[in-house]
This record gives sequence, structure tokens and C-alpha cells, in this order.
Amino acid sequence: MFSFRYHATSLIAVFLALGIGVLLGVSIGEEGVVSGARKGLEDSLRGDLRDVRNSNSDLRGELRIRDDFERQSYPSLVANLLPGFRIGVVAMGNLTSSYSPAVRDAVDPAGADIASVSVIRAPLRLGDLAQDLRRTQFSRLDRDGDQLANFGRRLGRQLVNGGGIVERTRKSLLSSSRGEYRGLDGIVYVRDREGLKGSERSDQNRFESAFIGGLRSTNAQIVAVETRDTNPSQIPFLKQQGLTSVDDLDLIAGHAALVYALLGADGAFGVKQTADQLLPPPPIKGQSRR
Repeated sequence: MFSFRYHATSLIAVFLALGIGVLLGVSIGEEGVVSGARKGLEDSLRGDLRDVRNSNSDLRGELRIRDDFERQSYPSLVANLLPGFRIGVVAMGNLTSSYSPAVRDAVDPAGADIASVSVIRAPLRLGDLAQDLRRTQFSRLDRDGDQLANFGRRLGRQLVNGGGIVERTRKSLLSSSRGEYRGLDGIVYVRDREGLKGSERSDQNRFESAFIGGLRSTNAQIVAVETRDTNPSQIPFLKQQGLTSVDDLDLIAGHAALVYALLGADGAFGVKQTADQLLPPPPIKGQSRR
């Protein structure tokens, strides 16, 4: 089956050729040398245009059927794979409005719930955090890189398991948050923190690497996600951090890959060049991390 890109290119070529033919015809007509070849060319181009339109219409119909099939079959595909799982969505920098609904659409049919959503500021407000953490071992994190890294690791663990440091720093640390930070079975991680430079970038990198390490030190399964239009892709950085990733969360295939990955599959899944394959191996019936 030809791709949409092929048909779009064909359609553009047909329009271009038709336009050239008309221009040539006008030019020739002005000289009084209008030939039958011009009309034949126009008729041929119009026929090609009709064929391309009909073909594109057929393809759109086939895609609608495929999309309907995927939407209707997906709940059965993942039913009860994540019974009672508590999932946290964590974003570093920004979280566009499409992500939480996409994660929910993926995990709800599998029996999981989104227990918390957290958006960590980028750049961090280090001075405010140090003030929040005065008289603790992190009181100088705005001037001490080791303290900043230790704070990141502690925070990662507490976002999964619970702890006082999240509540103590919530206003300074998070630009948006909801839900409870305790007993999470999985974390869906989104990274959107482009534009940082200089010390802000290096501080955020130090914090983020330690934070991901803290998440990974828990029993929760951590899966990084993005959509096909994410530019630049964050998958290369996330793979360096050892995270399983899904790069097509906007597709039903990406929903399935996320559920399978939350069950423990490792690798890079999706449709981009950085992906190892489209989907993890299907889980064994009855498999559960619980």
C-alpha cells in the first residue's frame, strides 16, 4: 500500500503540471498556435487528478476502519493487566495538556489509576528550595552540587513512596501538582525542559540525573514517554539514564507499549529511529508485578 506522503506528493505534482500546462497554453494561445496536444495534456492531467483523489479517498476510508478497530479492540487487549496499579505522572519542565489524558486512556482499560501528577520546575528555584529546607542537610543546595544531587535522589524516592520532603518543598519545587505521593507502582516520565543555559542547565542536569536515579531505586516501574511530534526528541537522553521509553504515546500502539512497559518490559519502543521495536513482547496471561 502506498503511503499518504506518496499520494500527497503525487497530488502536488499533478497540480503543478496542470498549472504549467495552463500557463504554456496561454502563452501559445497568445501567439495563435493553440494545438490539440494542449487539450490532450489537460485532459490527461485532469484524469490523473481524479485518480489521485479517488485513491486518497479509499485510503482515508481504510484508515478510518483501522482506527475504529484499534479503539474498539484495545480495551480487550490490555484488560486487567494492571489491576489496582497506582500510576504517577511526573514531568520535568512542562506538561502539555494532551499527556495526562493520553496516559489515562492507556492505563484505565488495564485497571490502573493515575494517583498523582507532578510538574517539576525548570529551571529550579534553588534559593527558594534552600529556604524551604533550612536546618536540614539540604540547606545549601543552591551552592553545593552534592547537596543538590542528594536532594534529587531523596525526592525521587519520596515521590514514589511518600515522605515529608515533597510536602515541604511542594510550592517551590512544583509548578503544578495533584494527588497523593505514596505507594506508586509506576511512574510515567515526561521531559520538556529545553532552553536552559549555563549554570541553570548544569544544575538542572545534575538534579535530574539524581532524581531519575532516585525513582529507579524504588520498586516502581519507570517509563519515559513522548509523542511523535516531540521536537527535539528526548529519547536519547532518557536512554542514557537507563529508562524504558515509548515515543508514540499519541497512537494506540503507544498505549499498549506503555502498559506492557509498566509490567516490566525494558527497551525503547515506538516508531522513531531511536526505537528498538514497535511493541514489547506481549505479557504472559496473568502476569503482574504485584
